[in-house]
Amino acid sequence: MPKVTFLPGGKTVKAREGQTLVSLAGAHRIIIPQRCGGHASCLMCKVVIEQGEVSPPSELERRKMQEKDLLDQIRLGCQARVTGKDCVVRIPDNRLKSIVQAALERQRAEEEEEW
Repeated sequence: MPKVTFLPGGKTVKAREGQTLVSLAGAHRIIIPQRCGGHASCLMCKVVIEQGEVSPPSELERRKMQEKDLLDQIRLGCQARVTGKDCVVRIPDNRLKSIVQAALERQRAEEEEEW
């Protein structure tokens, strides 16, 4: 049974061959943002395949994604399927999450200066 490691959290889970990365992640409470229900229309579920392999891009994914992204191992989590081999998948930081984290860090730093 293949294993998939999700970064940045580092959680490794067992997978069934043919399962999409989005469905696998959701079954293990790992969040890959999406809002189209797996139809490759929102493009929010982009992930980076850092090691190993997943299924080749589907026709739908090839139409939606830039060729350069596919060559750089950037895939849609709703379309990329687990193969019989282990892989490592990076979920990019959500831009909004990054902005909120930076604001919270600034606020903490300001509060520490006041003390």
